[in-house]
Amino acid sequence: MNKLQPILIMLAMLAAPLTAAAQTKAAEEFAAVMQNAGHKAAVMDSAKQSPAWTHMACPSASFSPAPEVGVYAPIAFNPAGQPVSGEWRERVIATGCGTSVTLNVLTKVTAPATLASGPLLPGGTIADPILQNNAQINAVAAAGGIPASCKDAYIANTSFSGYEGPANTALPKADQAAPWRETWTISMCGTTKNVVLHFTPTADGVTIRTDPSETTTG
Repeated sequence: MNKLQPILIMLAMLAAPLTAAAQTKAAEEFAAVMQNAGHKAAVMDSAKQSPAWTHMACPSASFSPAPEVGVYAPIAFNPAGQPVSGEWRERVIATGCGTSVTLNVLTKVTAPATLASGPLLPGGTIADPILQNNAQINAVAAAGGIPASCKDAYIANTSFSGYEGPANTALPKADQAAPWRETWTISMCGTTKNVVLHFTPTADGVTIRTDPSETTTG
């Protein structure tokens, strides 16, 4: 299930209930991971691989990491202070040539002390990586599909538009997230479509609904 709300690094989700001292230690260990030069370089490299950036490349751009971190899977450390599990999102703000792009990067712990990073969709979506992947099919369909002649289509931006009612209290407490709405911008060979997606948490996951009449061009 999508965790929905990103959290700050100081409140990083841990793998199990811990004492206050252990929580402080784990937060310090996570901060050390985030400040590791190799990890920081991997995040920057991954951000620059996002199609939202490669299509807007600017030689004079500056890249600034944002302090907010979204945790998708609990982060745990071994006694040596090495990460052994976890999955999280970091944001990098690319600014230059009259534009600013929010680039998102996913990092997974694939083995003890081994991290793998890669680009997520850009912008302010609160959908987790699996949901982002699933929703792209809905977004393209609501945009009318990609023309056969277009070989260069990509998600240029996403934005969280707000919640659409209360959470379903009949669901397990961990899944009681409010339904929400996002707008995704799809670039297709010079044409831009803005698609509205409606996300609703259910007992079986998050359903995705679109209405082509809500799609706009430009």
